Amino acid sequence: MHRTFTFLLLSFLSLQLIAQQQAKKYILLEHFTNTRCPICASGNPSFYNAIAGFEGDYHHIAYHPRVPYSSCIFYQANTEENSARAEYYNIFSTPRVFFNGTSGTSAGQVTASMLESRVGQTSPVAIQVTESGSSSRQVQVEVFSRGIPPSGDIRLFVAVVEKEIQYNAPNGETLHHDVFRDMLTSKDGDPVSLAAAGGSVTKTFNYTVQNNWNANQAYVLAFVQDYATKEVFNSGTPFDPLISPAQEARAGRMRLYPNPAQEEAVVEFPEPAAGMLTVRSGLGQVVLTQQAAGQRVMQVNIRELPAGVYWVSFESGQGQWVAPLVKR
Repeated sequence: MHRTFTFLLLSFLSLQLIAQQQAKKYILLEHFTNTRCPICASGNPSFYNAIAGFEGDYHHIAYHPRVPYSSCIFYQANTEENSARAEYYNIFSTPRVFFNGTSGTSAGQVTASMLESRVGQTSPVAIQVTESGSSSRQVQVEVFSRGIPPSGDIRLFVAVVEKEIQYNAPNGETLHHDVFRDMLTSKDGDPVSLAAAGGSVTKTFNYTVQNNWNANQAYVLAFVQDYATKEVFNSGTPFDPLISPAQEARAGRMRLYPNPAQEEAVVEFPEPAAGMLTVRSGLGQVVLTQQAAGQRVMQVNIRELPAGVYWVSFESGQGQWVAPLVKR
């Protein structure tokens, strides 16, 4: 009897510990805009200024619905799936931004404080995305239940986006960020049965980089959402590390600037750090490495790198940190 009680007590305590484990929650910014919309051209710069400096804490995806102009080039590239997300959020005007699915506002009204209030939140769900290949790519999305998983109409969305597109739009915008290209799941998401606390489920996908996409800019963004309530529990890209809460807190205090950069980027640590800094291309190829030997600030010479999007990672005994870097 005593052994049975002890076993049940230990099992209960183990479940309690699992339930208390949480993952870093990335802020998913679902952005609805239109390349022929003059209001978008005036509101989007304010939005991008507001989120600057929060790299590594959010994921951004820009859909292009038919409003106010169905002739938008990015809408025309995928009318069905752009429309599906717009209809899901009842988008009747642009530009609009939704935070984690449940809070929407005009893009021009987004402020840095809105992100600050959401940085540091946690989730029972963590998402790890791995991607390989060049023109034909293989994608694996693993959804971890770091705590007790949410219940409801839970769906997985896996989208292909282009990090940056240079295009002289009719509304005057010339640089377009994280443009939605294709949904690898159903346009309404794939129902997913999350694992019990401490477990995970894995889904695999394949896609081909289209001729009008820039392969160096294309990558996959995945997120888990309650389709009924619209709450997004978490999101992930191939470049997000899965690290412990203590390491996440430490990594969150690291800074990368200026961003975009032309000749040199600076990585600033909260304390003297020793480890390896690696710069990878959008396809994951290592293009630069640099050793940190106990300094708080590192200067990274990127003068010889072609313009584009890169991923800067730093790894030491204390954990790993990853952030995107745009080279002009």
